[in-house]
Amino acid sequence: MRVRVIPYAELRRQILPKGQDALWLELPDGTTVGDVVRQLDVKVLDRLIVGLDGAYAPLDTPLHDNAELTLVTPMEGG
Repeated sequence: MRVRVIPYAELRRQILPKGQDALWLELPDGTTVGDVVRQLDVKVLDRLIVGLDGAYAPLDTPLHDNAELTLVTPMEGG
């Protein structure tokens, strides 16, 4: 299955090659949100918010073909 990963904020710099807006991954059936997070070696798990097709998704959520996975870290400051 193919999944589109769109990271935001600091994750964009960590995950994406320069100049890209999204990353397409070819994954086996049964892959979960957590599997992708581990594969991408996301270092901010304690602050990570994950969306799947526009809705909040826990790490054990299974993915599907053509899913859109968004990875966000909350902004700080005022």
